[in-house]
Amino acid sequence: MALAGCAALESGFGAAATTTSPRIGDAGPTAMPPTPSPAPVTTKPPSPAFVEERARQAYETGRWDVAEGYYLQWIRLQPNDAGPWFQLGNLYAEQGRLDAAERAYREALRRRDEARTLHNLGLVQVRLGVGALREAQRRLPPDDPARRETREFLQTLLEAAQ
Repeated sequence: MALAGCAALESGFGAAATTTSPRIGDAGPTAMPPTPSPAPVTTKPPSPAFVEERARQAYETGRWDVAEGYYLQWIRLQPNDAGPWFQLGNLYAEQGRLDAAERAYREALRRRDEARTLHNLGLVQVRLGVGALREAQRRLPPDDPARRETREFLQTLLEAAQ
């Protein structure tokens, strides 16, 4: 009997339903009422203001991955808005993800030319430049004149930053 149930289940997948002969004890085929299909769930997407607030809260509490997810969701909800790109740039800069911060600030500038965004982009580019100069100084041979120039330029940059 157990095998008959398996065969009936197996034959129902992808094949037309077949009628089986009644077994002993069956009063005949029993019609099961059709199972109603579940009603489609229609959920309204969250408002951009709600997502922005959640992103801000996550950022302020140091939950970087959560904040990033909310900023990306905010970007999907408002693709032409510079605000979420700016905030995402701030998040990346805070984490030291400078290349990603630079890209995010550039996206913000594409949507709205704003001095604050240019300021933050400039700071990120300076940090990237200092990092590149430090790496160049480390790699250049000691007798290479470029190494001395790099050291002097770095020293000037770092003194100006104080």
